[in-house]
Amino acid sequence: MTTRLPEKLTEMPELPKELGDDGGHFFRYYDDLAEESDEDLVKNLKAQLDGILIFAGLFAGVNTAFLAFTLPQMSADPADDTNALLLQIALGGNGSIASAADLPSASFTPPPRIYPINVLFSVSLTLALLSSFLAVLGQQWVVCYRKRGGGGPEYQRWEQLRRYLGAKRWRLELVLDDVVPSLLQLGLVIFCIAFALYLGTLSQSLNRVIAWLLWAAAAIILAMSTCSAFDPWCPFKMPLSRIARFVVPAILTVVSWVGYSSLLMLLYIAGRVFVLIRRAILFCQSPDLAERQRQEDRRFFPFRTIAADCTATFPKIYRWFVLAGIRSAEDPEDLKIEALRRVICTSEDHNALIYSAINLRVIRDTRALSSLGKDEAFCTRLSSLARAALRETQQGQSSRYSVLESRLFSTSFFHVIFSTDSKPYFLQEGQFMASERVSITSDQMSHLYEGSVIAFESSCDQCFHCAPLQFSIRVAYQVVESWRYESRPDLETAFESAVGTSVGTDDLKLGFMMASTMLFSKQWNDERLAGPVSSPWDRFLAMLFAAYRETSEQRMFQTISRALTTLSAEWREKPDHEIYVRLFELYLLPGRKEVSAVDQRAVLEHVEDHLLPIEHRIRSSDALETDRRRGRDQQNRCIQALANFFVTHENSSRDTWNLIGHSLMQYLESVAKLIEADPGHPENPGTMMVLRRIEASFPAPSPSMLGAYEPYSKFRRLLGRVDPSRAREVYQDLGLPYQRLSCIRQRGGMWRNQQGPAMHILAL
Repeated sequence: MTTRLPEKLTEMPELPKELGDDGGHFFRYYDDLAEESDEDLVKNLKAQLDGILIFAGLFAGVNTAFLAFTLPQMSADPADDTNALLLQIALGGNGSIASAADLPSASFTPPPRIYPINVLFSVSLTLALLSSFLAVLGQQWVVCYRKRGGGGPEYQRWEQLRRYLGAKRWRLELVLDDVVPSLLQLGLVIFCIAFALYLGTLSQSLNRVIAWLLWAAAAIILAMSTCSAFDPWCPFKMPLSRIARFVVPAILTVVSWVGYSSLLMLLYIAGRVFVLIRRAILFCQSPDLAERQRQEDRRFFPFRTIAADCTATFPKIYRWFVLAGIRSAEDPEDLKIEALRRVICTSEDHNALIYSAINLRVIRDTRALSSLGKDEAFCTRLSSLARAALRETQQGQSSRYSVLESRLFSTSFFHVIFSTDSKPYFLQEGQFMASERVSITSDQMSHLYEGSVIAFESSCDQCFHCAPLQFSIRVAYQVVESWRYESRPDLETAFESAVGTSVGTDDLKLGFMMASTMLFSKQWNDERLAGPVSSPWDRFLAMLFAAYRETSEQRMFQTISRALTTLSAEWREKPDHEIYVRLFELYLLPGRKEVSAVDQRAVLEHVEDHLLPIEHRIRSSDALETDRRRGRDQQNRCIQALANFFVTHENSSRDTWNLIGHSLMQYLESVAKLIEADPGHPENPGTMMVLRRIEASFPAPSPSMLGAYEPYSKFRRLLGRVDPSRAREVYQDLGLPYQRLSCIRQRGGMWRNQQGPAMHILAL
């Protein structure tokens, strides 16, 4: 089937907000594909039904002609009586016919073989007529299937898809394509048997010749049917062989269930016999002992109670079956998933496949994605599309179009696999099971990874859909590679890609994925130090898949909080400090109600862990100027995130300094020691600027209330050791009296004095 349109995409389309919200491109391609698929189905069924009607008419005529010969042999021929009477008259009345009982018809007995022959011919004719009648009904069913109703295009689209799913559910194609021809073929087989038997009544030699020919034909047909059972691609298929594939499993299920029930019944009877024999033996010893044993058996085996419960439960089970038999209409979201599956599995139009992959990427329903991820045909098709596009780029046929295909198909495949509700595990044959029916070899993983990270001129990697997926793909690839070589995964590439992604610190899913990876990497390191580690790669992949499926923002924030507490720990795969700064900014984003007070305190009490390592790195003698500027920027971002957090949550001065005062004092004490140890260090002015920003960024109490704010007072005293001018110098530079400054947050990232000009805290 081909569905090719003239236009060709040359750039990456934008990801829609939800499935179908792409300007109607996907649904346009789907409508074309559905129209072509339905038209092809109807055309094939009509052609087959017309052929059945023609053959059934000819076959019924031949069958009727044979019945015209065999049916009269079931009764006496009136001409025999006439001939007998004429013969008696010719003999002058000297015959033996004295009454009607002496006529040949009175003693007539049909030949012994003629009855089964007529039965077989009649059954054959009945099957031919039945198949022709079903063919006529089938043509009516096909007309109803294609009949269009009212409503707009969207209503007609989903109405036709419901008809398609209904025809698929009720096996319309199986009935018209297999059952109806099978009836006609069965009638033909019965006719051949009756024909051979009828020839046997005429001539045994002729019967043997025809019988041998029929047996040879039956053997050939049976052999061809057997070949199709062993080879799915064998062209010699019969309709009955396809029906048998559905009937045989059901028969085996019934037989096994009957056998299992019979075994349970035998065990029950044996148990009852054993109880009765034991009770008889005890009765012979002591009737009282036998009675006590009977009461105990009745207490442990309340057969009457069980029977009563089953009887009482039967109406509920009956009502459940009745309700379960009433099928409701398919959910529109399920119809969209079926439309995606149908396009990707059957279409050959590149634009239709690209728009399908784009819409597939925005689906977040794990139930729907799990149904796709467990569909082996769907995953195989998507994987083959990705590898075919990558092969074009590797063979020198690279273009924006092939790169676009490779990128979209590979990332869509990983999105489906990561979202599948399953637990992946590695096999010994160099592959791992991504779901129940989908396995991925190491070579396939390498090709898919190469196609998913291929360079493409687009901002796709920076959107909230792609950034977590790209990070997960890189981590999964490193885990698979480390499993191949029995080493630990190198996560540096994945974290570097996350650092290079401009997500604006608002992508919670990306932060959660990074935090989960950090925590498991540290756990692996701790377990390795304690002893041998059991299946770490399986658990790593399972963690990654589960993290990608996570939708609870509360659990995401809790994971990020636990990851931030590992800042002071050291292990080999520990990410760059920039990752911690991004997680810190993300965790303190304004407007997040999912963060609990306990988790907030655990993060805010370790502010010095974020600022002090940066200070040490900046003051290092081998630090480059770019590293120093980057470090100061990280410090400023941490301070900005803290200030925004407290202003948004409308914390009072006391609450603010109670939360961060102790941590800031620890940081200030460490910085004071660094400055006092080297007063002439070139980074001292920059450090002083950071300290000024800290003091100016948080709400300060009025001078009359300073005594009641012990953390703030201690911070100012420590700041006085380092910089006697402290923050008052900052306020004087702005031309503002100290008492008139108040931190009132305005929209747009500005701080405004109640009686003075606006200022930005990072511009101090």
